Amino acid sequence: MNTEEKNQIAELLASAKRIAVIPSKLAGPEAYAAGVGLYYLLKNAEKNVSLIYPGKTPDEFPDIISREELTADTGRRELVVAVDYSNTPASKVQYTTENDVLYLTLSPMSKNFDFSKITSSLKGFDFDLIFVIGSQTLEDLGQTYSDMEANLKEATVVNIDNTDKNTKYGKVNLIDISKENLSLLILNTFGIWGLNLDRRAAKALLGGAMYKAGI
Repeated sequence: MNTEEKNQIAELLASAKRIAVIPSKLAGPEAYAAGVGLYYLLKNAEKNVSLIYPGKTPDEFPDIISREELTADTGRRELVVAVDYSNTPASKVQYTTENDVLYLTLSPMSKNFDFSKITSSLKGFDFDLIFVIGSQTLEDLGQTYSDMEANLKEATVVNIDNTDKNTKYGKVNLIDISKENLSLLILNTFGIWGLNLDRRAAKALLGGAMYKAGI
């Protein structure tokens, strides 16, 4: 890990519109604590950030973040229906529901309306910057990887780890095997990224460092 890579993250953060932080469940409580700490660092910088952690949270850190702040269901999607009603007399939109069926009404409408102007799509996660913490490969993320595979391929991935087995899958790879744990790695670099420590981030990162040290 060099200064150029650290500074590159600051540049990525400046332009990122939607950020995800994904701690590896395989890396255990220390990755979780480091992820929570980074999440709060980014929240403190008023970034649009989500912390993705499906399933049970580590018992070692029951109160460093509320469950409501975690994104647990990475398989969820949104159905978007688009109707191009340009060049039509339509001026009123109404909707009703009946027996779990949605009825959308546009009026007035010509009997010759082109139905090819109605389209639908499923929208899921669309993060442009993703921090993955403590995962040696993206596939190690398990179901999260399966649910977010397309987004992980499209987004800029920052790979943060402290093991020599990491496959360096990220566009930016912050791999520092000299750091005893992931929380210390973030504590030693967040200032270069232009981030400021607040009470919530400090609680998570210091907790992660102490946990790894057995304190």
